[in-house]
Amino acid sequence: MRFVHASSAAPAESPADTSHQCRTRRSDRTGTRRTRTTALLAVFSLIVGFAISSTSVASADPAPATPDAPSALVAYRGYNSAELAFTAGADGGAAITNYKYSTDNGSSWNAFSPAVTSSPVTIGGLTNGTTYSIKLRAVNSVGDGAVSDAVSVTPAVVDAVTWTARTAAEANSWSSVTYGNGVFVAVAYSGSNRVMTSTDGVTWTARTAAEANAWGAVAYGNGVFVAVATSGTNRVMTSPDGVTWTARTAAAASLWRSVTYANGVFVAVSGSGTVMTSSLAALATAPAAPTSLLATPGNGSASIAFTPGADGGASITNYEYQLNGAGSWVALSPTDDTSPVTISGLTNGTAYTVKLRAVNSVGSGAESVASGSFAPAAVPSAPTSLSATAGIGSASIAFTPGADGGAAITNYEYQLDGAG
Repeated sequence: MRFVHASSAAPAESPADTSHQCRTRRSDRTGTRRTRTTALLAVFSLIVGFAISSTSVASADPAPATPDAPSALVAYRGYNSAELAFTAGADGGAAITNYKYSTDNGSSWNAFSPAVTSSPVTIGGLTNGTTYSIKLRAVNSVGDGAVSDAVSVTPAVVDAVTWTARTAAEANSWSSVTYGNGVFVAVAYSGSNRVMTSTDGVTWTARTAAEANAWGAVAYGNGVFVAVATSGTNRVMTSPDGVTWTARTAAAASLWRSVTYANGVFVAVSGSGTVMTSSLAALATAPAAPTSLLATPGNGSASIAFTPGADGGASITNYEYQLNGAGSWVALSPTDDTSPVTISGLTNGTAYTVKLRAVNSVGSGAESVASGSFAPAAVPSAPTSLSATAGIGSASIAFTPGADGGAAITNYEYQLDGAG
């Protein structure tokens, strides 16, 4: 605090000087109030310190971060183009709004236009016969995410003039063929195995359809093959790889003869003038990280409350935890998919921090920020060897303390004559 001594000999203050001193005094008073507030908080912490130290204080939700790098990139060559399949990384807490790609090993980047938010993506404007080193990264509201590993691809000229005869897997009435996810898939009207697949278009392998229907057309889009039929009970079937197929119910029992995919929608048409559409949800990913962990210690255990992260499009089935930021991740047993969860098998009096991550059908999700430090504890053991020395209207009780249960003993209680 600055004190100003007035003197008749002092020069008159200008308006600017007066303004400056007022601001200084206000600043001094503000600083004093802050100092007093800080001191009061410190005293309060000392008074209730034993209670505060036994539980973690939940921090505010962390701010969103840029997305993690895509992984498992696979590139398929096209005519002056390349199709890129990948596994999306965690979105960083903010929805992915687009992807960017580099065709020169990360030296320059281009955003997809229109924006794409899921695998696969197609990169156009390439030169046939030129090998490209492609990298990918996601974008959210925070900015550009981490960069993937590179994958190489060489677009090729497709010669549609000269044809070579190849042997089909079976002599069926093959009606339609498509390509996606690195494999050709053909379907048939009749035969024992009404699906066949090939990675190169030359060597084919017979596959079993979901039902023995007259499959008239097949298309690929958004990571899945879809086939439609002109007859049968379930006239739609789907497959992620062309090998394993699942029967689906068509909108109507029409003569479905053709199907295609574009702009996020499958469209099928029939010989009886009917049209049906189906939009596929984005493929599921691993869950986002839990946030705001709050640990409440117990006897050899701790209850961990938290805010769940996004489930990635598949239900969370369990959580895994890691102690003190190192070592193996341990799955909760029995499984527990809601907050709070209980971690047992801890040592009373030992300090821990804990991280959590969720699990869904895709796998283990992103890990949380560590909780604050906590120490499990039990109630104290009984004092022993009590010895009373009488005084005037009082008694002095000597005793041997019991174990403190892992937390400092803060007081004792007494009872007279074994009752009350």
